[in-house]
Parts: sequence; C-alpha cells; structure tokens
Amino acid sequence: MLAARDGIQLHCETFAVAGARAGLVLVHGFAEHCGRYGRIIQALNDAGISVMAYDARGHGKSSGTRAFVSSYGEYVDDLQDIVAKATQRFGGAPFVLGHSQGGLVTLRYLDRAANSVRGAILSNPALTNKIQVPLWKIALAHTASKLQPKLAVPTGLSGKDVSRDPEIQREYDEDPLNCKAATARWYTEFLGAQQEALARPGVLRSVPTLAVLGDGDRVIDCAVSTKFFAQATGGDLTVKMYPGFFHELLNEPKPDRERVAADIVTWLQEHIG
Repeated sequence: MLAARDGIQLHCETFAVAGARAGLVLVHGFAEHCGRYGRIIQALNDAGISVMAYDARGHGKSSGTRAFVSSYGEYVDDLQDIVAKATQRFGGAPFVLGHSQGGLVTLRYLDRAANSVRGAILSNPALTNKIQVPLWKIALAHTASKLQPKLAVPTGLSGKDVSRDPEIQREYDEDPLNCKAATARWYTEFLGAQQEALARPGVLRSVPTLAVLGDGDRVIDCAVSTKFFAQATGGDLTVKMYPGFFHELLNEPKPDRERVAADIVTWLQEHIG
C-alpha cells in the first residue's frame, strides 16, 4: 500500500524483472482495477520492462469511497506520487500507460510534470463520452455534486460495452472489484477534466507518445480522440487505429489483443534505445 497525500491507501503492485531495460507505470480505467492487466504486464516483463500498477482511489483494493473524488486533481496527485515511487524503485524515469480514464489522468499529469516520464501510451483515453448518459442522470449529477457529492448512481456499463470477447464480457460483469456506480462529484469532475485535456493537445509535444485507438469503441468517442491527436503536431507522436476494436483494446479477442500488446512493446523498445 502507498499512502496518498490525504491518507487514502492506494493498492500498489510491482512486477520487476532482473536487468530491466526500463520501467512503466500502469494506470487503469474507471470502475475497474489493475488486476485486470495481467496479460500486458506479462508481455512487458517478457520484453525486459518492469511494471508498477496501482488501483486508483475508490477502486479495486484501494481505500476511499467507491468512484469518488472531491477533485480530479486527487487522481493526478496520486499518479505523481506513484511515478516518484517508480522512479526510485526502477532507478530512472518510467513510461506511463493509461487506459480510458487512466489515459485522461495521464494527460492531466503530463500537463503538470511531463519531464518526469520517458514517454506515454494512451489507450482509448477518455476525452469525450460516446455512451449515452440519460438527461436525468446528468441533471441529477450536476445538482447532487454540490449538495450530496457522494450520491452513487448506476453507470449501466456492462461487459458487452467494453470488449467483443464473450469470456471477457462475463468476467467484467462478475468481477466484484469492478464498480457498478459513479458518484455525482466524480462525474462533474470527470467532465471538467475532459474539457481541460481537450484544450491542451500541445502537451504531447513535450513527451514521446503512442496513442492506440479502436474505432468500434462504444464508451469513448474515437472521432473526438482522433481529432485531438491530429492537433498535437510537432512532437514524437504515433497514432495507431484498430478498425472495429472495442474500448478495452488489451481485452479484445485473440489475436487482436496480442496485436495491440505487440505494437505497444515494439514502440517501447524503439524508445528505450
């Protein structure tokens, strides 16, 4: 466990390899946890890359009210502290791999401290929602965010929204560590962080970045993400599009997920030197 600045206990795991060529911090998405990333962690270890993964506050095995933050900056603070821990553990600045909300948190972190990492990998980053949120939920969230910020409302997300693999769908739905609801304050903070990130594509000029996107994503709007990365010119940016792939690129059916993992490993090897 790692104690966050406000005392929240963050579940953190290290997967180190002897003689590692680099280190990487893994940032999972909303309503899930780092325990779902075993395959990519193994692929990274096999490539000589050590990994530090953690459960975000209010997620998985970390403490805190489920799916709640007072401010989105708390996620960014936590990532900054994890990066510092990884830098010390691995003997140098790590790469960061962020999926979905983890990608959004990573983007907000890069705006603060891009020089603290060697590069970033963004997997379907949560820049704009594609899944339709009912108007009553939106209105309720905006009102309750101020009056009852910890009010939890079911998200309605299911395994069929995130992957085309029936087994992954079943595991997602049955996983007791996955959140089934979002709090009002989290939602309004999430929307604010999206707007802040969308206004700052230039931040990617300061750090080598790989963006992996699936145009079959039902959760996040791939078209908006594509436009965002097109605006981030002048830096070391690689964008890979996977036609028909759903939200969790690393949990798509074989061999598709293996193809994405291989592309990530190849990009890392090219940037490790």
